[in-house]
Amino acid sequence: MCYTSEDVMAATFNVDLINDVGRCIGEDCLAMGYSGLYGPGINMHRTAYSGRNFEYYASDPFVAGTICAAEVNGIQSKGVYVYMKHFALNDQDTGRDGLCVWTNEQAAREIYLQAFEYPIEQANALCVMTSFNRLGTTWAGGDYNLLTNILRNEFGMKGIILTDFSNSNNYMDVVQGVVAGGNAWDA
Repeated sequence: MCYTSEDVMAATFNVDLINDVGRCIGEDCLAMGYSGLYGPGINMHRTAYSGRNFEYYASDPFVAGTICAAEVNGIQSKGVYVYMKHFALNDQDTGRDGLCVWTNEQAAREIYLQAFEYPIEQANALCVMTSFNRLGTTWAGGDYNLLTNILRNEFGMKGIILTDFSNSNNYMDVVQGVVAGGNAWDA
């Protein structure tokens, strides 16, 4: 089965339709024997040159978060885990390994993190996948403030925090990830 890209889903502004799409995706996952799905992607369209804009909903965190919550609700209604990605502040694909992203707390909360908050609060999203980049100099998957203080304590996420594929990245430290609040390593 093939579904439209997330930017087209978001352009519908139709949460009921996207919830139906999510249920169909969940049914397809079950038919193929999948218990989890590495997606949806929920980063922001911050530049036209981002390598994953087709995989992300929008440039607006309200639109992205609301549509994602509808899709996540539909997928999880079929018992399939959804690993929203890439948490957080992933703006590019080429050269993203270890890239240092710099922002202030206001921009992070109002633009980048809010889109992840909606599916957790509105659809009880259970899982996230961390990103390759660093926030300042700290790898996102090893950032205690990001994973424990914000994602778990503030947003209330109770499920799995999974790293993005980490086989060739020597800066992604397992111990740092576990101490930060992560609990699954994708190697």
